[in-house]
Amino acid sequence: MRQRKGWLAAWLIVGLLAMLVAGCSGKSDKTTGQTVASATPTQTNKADTSDKSDKSDKKVNLRLYTVSALDKDEFDRILPEWNKLHPNIGVELVVLTGADSWDKIRIGIAGGEKIDIAIMERDTFRDKASKMYLKLNDLMKKDNLNYLQEFGAYGRATMIGDDIYGIAKILSPSVVIYNQSVLDKAGVPLPDENTWTFDDYFNWIAKLTQKSADGKSTVFGGMHWQGALKGILDLAIYGGWDIVTADGKPNINSPILKKAADLYYKAIFTDKSMPSNADVNATKLNAVYGTLSGELGSTLAASNNMLGLDDWKVTGQMTQEADDKNWIRMAKMPRWDASSPANQITTIVTGYSITKTSEHPDEAYQFLKWYTTKGLELSAKVAKRIPAWTKADSKQLFQDWRFYKDKNGTPVEGKSRNEMYKKIVDPAQVAIFPKYRADYEYSSRMLEELTKELTLVLADEKKVEPALADAQKAAQAIYDKEKK
Repeated sequence: MRQRKGWLAAWLIVGLLAMLVAGCSGKSDKTTGQTVASATPTQTNKADTSDKSDKSDKKVNLRLYTVSALDKDEFDRILPEWNKLHPNIGVELVVLTGADSWDKIRIGIAGGEKIDIAIMERDTFRDKASKMYLKLNDLMKKDNLNYLQEFGAYGRATMIGDDIYGIAKILSPSVVIYNQSVLDKAGVPLPDENTWTFDDYFNWIAKLTQKSADGKSTVFGGMHWQGALKGILDLAIYGGWDIVTADGKPNINSPILKKAADLYYKAIFTDKSMPSNADVNATKLNAVYGTLSGELGSTLAASNNMLGLDDWKVTGQMTQEADDKNWIRMAKMPRWDASSPANQITTIVTGYSITKTSEHPDEAYQFLKWYTTKGLELSAKVAKRIPAWTKADSKQLFQDWRFYKDKNGTPVEGKSRNEMYKKIVDPAQVAIFPKYRADYEYSSRMLEELTKELTLVLADEKKVEPALADAQKAAQAIYDKEKK
C-alpha cells in the first residue's frame, strides 16, 4: 500500500466504484427493473496473485447490487485487474433502477436472493443492519485490518457502536458552489468565506435572488443539492444537533433543529430565495446544473461535483465561456455561528456491505476490501470521486481526474485543475458527523418520523413548531417502547 499523502491524512474522499469486465454485455430484466452486467473471470498466470485460495480449482461467482448506474463504468474499468489477481472469483454487477431501488435490495435480501455485496443504506440502515448485513469484525480481525485506521472517522458511517457492517467508500464533502456571473449581474460580492455564518449565507442568497414584476423568482440565490429536507438536517449538524441525545432520548425539540428549519422555511416561502419542491418539480431545476447555467446563484453542494467540469462542457451543462472566465467557483461552508470552529464540513459517506444471504463471505470480503481501496484508484479516470481510504495516492488521483470523454466517447486529458483539487481535499477541513445516532439502532425510525413532518413543512401544509412537536412525540413513543 502507498504511504498516506499529507492531505489525505485529514480526510479523503471516494467516488462510488463498481465493476464489470471489459467486453461484458448488459441485459435488461423487465420484471425487476435492473441491469445485469456479468464479469466472467479469465484464467491467468497464477503468479499474478498471492491469494492461496485462488490456486484451487474452486470457482466462486459473486453478485454485487447497487443503485448507481455509474458503477457500471467503474466496473468495466477495474474488473480486468481483479480477474488477473483472482481468476477464480468472478463478480457480477446488478444495477437496480427506479424510485424503489433501495426497496428491491431490502426485499431481495429478506427473500434470500443471491446477493453477496450491496450498496448500503445511509442514516436509515441501523435498525435493519443486523438483518441485512454481515458483521465484518471477525473477518477484519482475521485479516489484521484496522478499519478506522485505514478509513478514518468516515468508517463510523458503516458502524453501530463497535460493530462494523460495511466498508466506507464514497464521500461527498460539502462546499458552496457559486456562479460569479450571477454575483456580478446582481452587484453582490461574496462575503468573507473565512468568517461567514449560515445567517450570512441566507441573507446573501436573498440579495442574489432576481424577481419578475409579479414577484416571481427568475433566478434563485441558492439551493441545497439534495433538496430542502436534506438541507435542514445537514444544517442542524453544523450546530451540533443529533436526532438523539447521548443517552438515546429523542432530541427533535432542539432549538438548533428549529432554527435550521426556520431558515429554510423563510428562504423558500418568504424571501423566495430558494425554490420550493413545487418549483423544482415544475421546472426540473437541478442544483448543480442550475448554478452552472446561472439559474441559481449558488448551491450548497458536494465538492466532488467540481471534478466534472470538463464533462459538463461536453454535455452542455456548462459553457466554454464559463470555464474560460472562471465563473464556477467554490467557497468554504459557512459556520453555524460566529463562535463555531472554522473549516467544518459535513459529508455523505456511502459504503458497501456483505449481505446476510451471501454464501461466500470470505471471497466477498476479499473483493470488498479491494473494491474500496486499490479498485477505486484504478477507476479514477472514469469515475471522479474522492476516496475514504486513507492510503490512496493523491498524485495519481489528481492526474486521472483530468480525463473526460469527448462527444465521440474518446478519453481526453483535460487541463490541469490541481489548485481546485487541492481545495477539495484541503487538510484544514474538518468533517463533522452526528454524535450519537450510530449508538442506537432505533434512531433510524426517529429520523423517519421527523422526515414525515418536515415534508409537510416544506409543502407549506404545516408550520415548523407544531411539526417538530409531533415528530418529538412520535420519537418519544419509539424510545419508550425500546426502553421497556
